[in-house]
Amino acid sequence: MTPLQAFFAGDFATWRASAHPAPPLWLFVHVPKTAGSSLAAEIATDVAPYRSLHIDHLDRSRPALARYDTVVEQALEEFEKAPFRFASGHVQQRQVARLVQGVPGTRLFTMLRDPAARLVSDYLYQRSEMHPLAEEVRRRIQDFDAFLDLPGQRNRAARHLVPKPILDAQDAAAAIAHIEANYAFLGLQESYALGFRALTALLGAPRAPAARLRVNAAAAAERAEIAARLSDPALAARIAEANGLDLAIYRYFGARWDAIARRLESWLDGLG
Repeated sequence: MTPLQAFFAGDFATWRASAHPAPPLWLFVHVPKTAGSSLAAEIATDVAPYRSLHIDHLDRSRPALARYDTVVEQALEEFEKAPFRFASGHVQQRQVARLVQGVPGTRLFTMLRDPAARLVSDYLYQRSEMHPLAEEVRRRIQDFDAFLDLPGQRNRAARHLVPKPILDAQDAAAAIAHIEANYAFLGLQESYALGFRALTALLGAPRAPAARLRVNAAAAAERAEIAARLSDPALAARIAEANGLDLAIYRYFGARWDAIARRLESWLDGLG
């Protein structure tokens, strides 16, 4: 049984023991718009030194994926000289695999969010002043419907979490098996506070979250307008068709979270 399987089986003691001794590196695979900025900021204070795997979005010389490859190689070179204990970024699976290869024993964790809600949040963020390319995005993507048509926005979570052959095959069973085999923790934004307590228990000592970063409050009206549209069966079906793998992953782990939430909270309370 893998650590994540033990966690969802309710064997929290075995799951927590799997993190000891501490691994050489904890890697947070940050799926965009899953409360990850807040999570990374807080965990970085607990598990230092920290390395952000961040690219310059204004650098248009190469595709973003290639720039992330370079950032990862640079991080591995730095790790050899001065090891860091925690790293995070919007790395996709090929960069995750490279980091695990470069630092054997690396442990992974991630967060998921309802795919429709994640899409809405990502759309609004990319058009907001918080995003360095907002002006270009607003010019190129007229509305939420156009955003849904972008190939790079389909199954966005799976692009970060599972190998490309699984993504291309839309193989939900293989995707779930890969995540269960390779991740030490998987949380849900919808259960953020409980998940944060569980993750910090795994890393050392449980505590409640405090930070809330990169909140796009200015888009509240537009968010409400799009959220109302999500009740339209035609739009819901369109999102589901383009994001079937993400939906399958989210529904599977969402059900697992529902099954253990009460027992997990009681166990965490017992840790003090």
